[in-house]
Parts: sequence; C-alpha cells; structure tokens
Amino acid sequence: MDYPALWENKALGAASWKDVVKRGVSLARPVYAAQIALYQAYMELPAPALFTALNRDTMELYAELVPFDAHLAQEMSDRAVAVVRASEAGEWLPRAAAEPTAVLCRGGMAAGKWHAPCAWAKRCWGKRR
Repeated sequence: MDYPALWENKALGAASWKDVVKRGVSLARPVYAAQIALYQAYMELPAPALFTALNRDTMELYAELVPFDAHLAQEMSDRAVAVVRASEAGEWLPRAAAEPTAVLCRGGMAAGKWHAPCAWAKRCWGKRR
C-alpha cells in the first residue's frame, strides 16, 4: 500500500456491511466514495485510500483500497460551491423529491432499501420566505 494515504473507517449494520463487501464502497455507498474523494483531493493524498468497515452486529471487519477519483472529487466540490452560492443569494435549489410524501422525505422502503425519514422535511416543505 502506498503512503501517505487516507484511512476512512465506518461502522455499519449487517445489511449495509454485506452490501459494501459484495459491491464495494463506491457502488454500495456512493456518498462515502464522494467523501473519500474529497478528502483525498483537499488533503493532497492521491494514493489509494484505505476504507475499512466494521459490521456492528458481528464485529467483522472489511478492508478495501479505494483509488483516487479526481473527477468525482471535482464534481462534488463543484456541487458544494453551487449550494453555498445559492444559499448566499437566497435562492432555492431543486428538491430531491417531487412531493413531501415521497419515501426520501417520509422514510420507508424503496427499491429494496430502507430510507430514514429526512430530518429536514418540515423545513424543506414548509413556507418559503
């Protein structure tokens, strides 16, 4: 393993952990992959990152080397800048769902995956100032 390198560790429930083991972190948890890419970019650590995941239910450990994805890091950085600029300008960006009853907002099962209720749903769907 090349160094210096980023080490990212997560503790996951059994179902999430098995999905990461089966498909890899980039496919199973793209948010984690984006987080890793951003850390690698801003910390100037282009060597593959060591991603480890602990199964909270069984204490099994999974390890994977995640290559640096410069394109993903740039894409996520650009998205963050767009959010900050829109916020500073008082603009509203498109919502992730078309209605407040969507699974992404209220929580529930969709496409075989559990979605927790969104902590921001009331604010998102409340009155706009």
